[in-house]
Amino acid sequence: MKLVTLIIGLLCLTGNSQSTESLESYTASNGITYSVGDEIKLGKGSDTDGKFVYVTIGGWAVSTSPEANRLPAANAGLIVTIKKIKKYDKKRMKKVVLTVGGGNITNYLIDLENAIDQCEIENCGKDNSDNISQETDKYDKIKKLKDLLDDGILTQEEYESEKKKLLEGQ
Repeated sequence: MKLVTLIIGLLCLTGNSQSTESLESYTASNGITYSVGDEIKLGKGSDTDGKFVYVTIGGWAVSTSPEANRLPAANAGLIVTIKKIKKYDKKRMKKVVLTVGGGNITNYLIDLENAIDQCEIENCGKDNSDNISQETDKYDKIKKLKDLLDDGILTQEEYESEKKKLLEGQ
């Protein structure tokens, strides 16, 4: 009977434990592959006072207060080196956490996908919207040129040369 309760207890504990996986590299939602040893430049903190929400203090310096663990706004632009990559896969928590070193005695933890979403690290992919708007502007200008051609304001040669300039990105 003792053996049965011991086995049931162990099964409960193993079934409730987190599924973690250590990785050597990870391709994030922004298309960048992060590997152990790579350097990342921190952006700006996404909290109202400039503190980082998804970049926290880890290691021996961690506090019991989550607010105290947030990296201060003064660390914007800090270049950190990836030491470990861990992937957590549990029912209520699926995320990738980078353990990084910032050149001092303590490590920092980065919740990678959330930090990318909030642009707390550089190369977060937010500038793609600017490229889309530039493409839209280019085609809007071509449409305006076509209207000017149809109205007789531009000649066919002028239209073709202006269109070529726009499509080449000049």
